[in-house]
Amino acid sequence: MIDLMCKRDDTRNRKLRIVVKLYRKPFTYWYPGTDAISKLIRAYGKVADNGDFLVISEKALAIAYGYVYDESLVKADEITYALTFILNKYVWGYLLSRYIGIKTRQLLLSTPINVMARHKKLALRYGGFKHFIKPVSEAGIDAKNLPYQYVALPLNDANKIAQKIYQEFLLRGKRINVLIIDTDRAFKPKRLSGIVFSTRKSFIKGIIDLGGFGYMIGRAFPRLFKVYPTPVAYYGDRISLITILKISKIARKIIGEGFGLNVYDMLSKLNKKSFEEVTWTDMSKIMHYPAVLIKVIKVINQC
Repeated sequence: MIDLMCKRDDTRNRKLRIVVKLYRKPFTYWYPGTDAISKLIRAYGKVADNGDFLVISEKALAIAYGYVYDESLVKADEITYALTFILNKYVWGYLLSRYIGIKTRQLLLSTPINVMARHKKLALRYGGFKHFIKPVSEAGIDAKNLPYQYVALPLNDANKIAQKIYQEFLLRGKRINVLIIDTDRAFKPKRLSGIVFSTRKSFIKGIIDLGGFGYMIGRAFPRLFKVYPTPVAYYGDRISLITILKISKIARKIIGEGFGLNVYDMLSKLNKKSFEEVTWTDMSKIMHYPAVLIKVIKVINQC
């Protein structure tokens, strides 16, 4: 059980104390074609109650639903190579490195330029220039917890998938709230309650996708924003955006990172030297936690 202590409810300008109880079940890796909904029902169907929040990693769902692409097939042109080198290796790697953190800087400087350029080309094709300029996880495209040079693309029907999960639980007598989240950062202005700047696409009202520009603004002016993972889609009871953000933040800490924060953490844990050595079989060498069930036990309006 976790007590969130006093959290200010921006919509009423007062503090809230929210106490939640968490259930986290381990899963085997969700390979492409996995029936993720059946696995979720099997894991949480008996412990879920009406009003609970089932929070699921978009990355795991994307892989299960086949949103996987082989970046080795991407052909990066000379212009993309040049822009990638200038932007990631020089601008983010050196000039703006204080805004991205040590791990991200190491990732940018250690990744071969040909691999990075292919990733940027795909991001440009999928999300446009505003996502191209983001240093990592551009357009929500992610290479973590995948073999070879495969990446997971963001779900283009996440809202429909959330609704489907909701309906399947409802058929079994459980009216739960379904929330799909991504680890990419979202920045909520401290003085505004109904708007959030995200760095990737979201289907939730009030979340504005600014791509790399959102990343720059949020990292450059940290005192003006509260940082959350990005809620991608939600289906369930009508609740405020700030509540969705808070639930996302709780779940994000519990779901974890799988093999690590980036592809090099994965290589280290698997004792591999290159992406090509990582196989689909390797993905099953650890347990994964792609979904967590959150029960709101108590909400105290003043504290």
